[in-house]
Amino acid sequence: MNIFAWNSCGLGMAHKRNSIRNRLIKNNVGICFLLETKKNNCCDSFIRNLWNIATIKWTSLESVGKSRGIIAMWDNSVFEVNSIEFGGQWISLCGTHIPSSFNCMIVGVYAASSVKERADLWEEIITLKFAFELPLVVIGDFNETLLPNERSSGNLNLSGSTSFRRFISDCELVEYNMQGHRFTWFRGGSMSRIDKAFASPEFQLQFPSLSLCRYPRGMSDHCQLLLQSPKVDWEWKPFRFINCWLSHPSFLTDFEALWSDSCKEFPGEYSLIKKLGIMGKKLRQWNKSTFGDQNLKLADIQNSITTLENKSEVCPLSETEKKSSRG
Repeated sequence: MNIFAWNSCGLGMAHKRNSIRNRLIKNNVGICFLLETKKNNCCDSFIRNLWNIATIKWTSLESVGKSRGIIAMWDNSVFEVNSIEFGGQWISLCGTHIPSSFNCMIVGVYAASSVKERADLWEEIITLKFAFELPLVVIGDFNETLLPNERSSGNLNLSGSTSFRRFISDCELVEYNMQGHRFTWFRGGSMSRIDKAFASPEFQLQFPSLSLCRYPRGMSDHCQLLLQSPKVDWEWKPFRFINCWLSHPSFLTDFEALWSDSCKEFPGEYSLIKKLGIMGKKLRQWNKSTFGDQNLKLADIQNSITTLENKSEVCPLSETEKKSSRG
């Protein structure tokens, strides 16, 4: 049961929505929490734009002004939710993992910047845990650290950290170690690990292969988090239409020619699937020769930013490198 959480710092940019959509599909996600959505009036059409699967269900907390907001989405064929609980800084999904018939509670957190408000959040989740008495997962942006080395500055808010540690102890949670990285939040020269995932021992015993991975942050200050099992390559990839093709002056003419060629290779009215398969290959070739390898270009940019962020975790960046790391 793969669980995704990301403080996207808003969902207005198409690039962020595309990143979410790709992550959900590529990593076979079952439950998703989007944090700091800054969105009111969420609707079915918006959810389908993010995760267009018939079995997807969702709920949301609206933003407060131009901040906060949480969207929770889940694949009902993987995790059947029978109870949804809300707080000002969290959404809880209580239900059953269908393949294993395992009952548990998954909580997505977007903690406030105030120590007092975070203390209220910890108390609410402690109450929730003992009310339902289910194995628990808590994932998201906790806006708090446990150790000095979880901030690049080495500073630790003793009051906030102590309260956070007590919450983890009272809920009997175990933190997932993040694979290969120290920090999840980057802004200028500051870095911290405030995005985390915890689970009850019972949950970890039920899903022992789950590990916490950090993915690129894109246009957000926060990296994407994914509790995931080892990746499976399903091989087949869907036929895709890229919107920027329509902006090319010769696209319609080229498209007609490519379709005509596909029809010649498989004549007859009962070969549509084969025609579409050939058309897909021809379009990929046309896209690469016309626009270049866009996926490679984007991957190069993301890899460059990730490399600089990884470097910044162990030594200071130059001013030029800092500008490059901001994309």
